[in-house]
Amino acid sequence: MPDQMKKMLQLIPALHASGYLDRSGGAVALRDERGFLVSPENAGELMKWELSEADLVLFPGEGEASMARAGRRPSRMNRWLREMLAVRPEWRCCVQTMGWGAMSFALAGRELPLHNVSLQIFSAGRNAAVPLVHADQDADAQAAMLREVVGRTFGRSSFGAVLVEGEAVVIAGTDGSLLPAALDSIEGLARAQQWLLMQPHER
Repeated sequence: MPDQMKKMLQLIPALHASGYLDRSGGAVALRDERGFLVSPENAGELMKWELSEADLVLFPGEGEASMARAGRRPSRMNRWLREMLAVRPEWRCCVQTMGWGAMSFALAGRELPLHNVSLQIFSAGRNAAVPLVHADQDADAQAAMLREVVGRTFGRSSFGAVLVEGEAVVIAGTDGSLLPAALDSIEGLARAQQWLLMQPHER
């Protein structure tokens, strides 16, 4: 088993216990020489989040060609994960997290401001924020926007994050074992800044 896959599979129980993955959703993805490996969407497996290498779904190469041959479109979740990993070739792993703090910003359609340590962790410039991808777009436009806004904010970072309006929080990085620090930083900031969601906001 590749080292990166082993690290991610070992990390999943901790993410589940922390509430970053739960029975209502969440996903993990890896990129290796074979293509993209994505956690299954089977409800029975999500109940426990006890996955092995055999449970991960492989999309060879960039994923699109194999799915086109099968006559179906990739799910939105799979598309977000693959677009996120495509922002930087160094990013090898990705989590669609269900932490309630960051999810509240996604559901409200608001960017999440970064501060202090989080700016250092994400190597972001002053006044940076976790960007938002709007919901009122088709799948192709949404994917293009995700790659653009994440690349603009986190194009030189070991980690990147994005909020998908009304849907999800996605975080990617170079090493699965370091993702919990990035997740904790984002989630802690989101919980500490809930007051922002009480303020009037113009899109």
